[in-house]
Amino acid sequence: MASITLKPTSPDDLPFLLNLWNDGRVMKWVEFPNGVGETEESIQQWFRCKASKEHFHHFIVLEESDRRCGEVCFDLRGAYAGLDIKLRPDAQGKGIGTKALKALINRAFEYCNECKLVWTEPSLENTAARRLYTRCGLQESPRPAELKSDEPFWSLSRDRWLESRGGYSG
Repeated sequence: MASITLKPTSPDDLPFLLNLWNDGRVMKWVEFPNGVGETEESIQQWFRCKASKEHFHHFIVLEESDRRCGEVCFDLRGAYAGLDIKLRPDAQGKGIGTKALKALINRAFEYCNECKLVWTEPSLENTAARRLYTRCGLQESPRPAELKSDEPFWSLSRDRWLESRGGYSG
């Protein structure tokens, strides 16, 4: 299985993100079957806004050849970090998502000692995402009252993450 690297997103990555987000094959699971319709201007505005947020951490997933193959991010709100992952269609089903999401989870818990839970909301129909989240240790669980939504809620606690790492946090 190929190795991956998570690289903090920079302005040079915006054309890649523009193409990724406008690809309906990638975005159909988040209710945009035709892509999100981003423009160069709107994605630059998104980057300026998100880059200034201390709680938002966005990364480009690079394959061994340093080729961009996806994005991952976490949005840290108090004790909770919301996770997101998107991969190019040709990068899916190759183990890249598992490596990238595990690396992201590690970053979230290692970045913030107060973070007690990482979570995501996979679509009921997105069985591939549910398998990915299971491989990475997340499972369907009750939603904390302060995180409202009607989607399924999948999470991984810091305690379960530490157990999976043999109790080591570093």
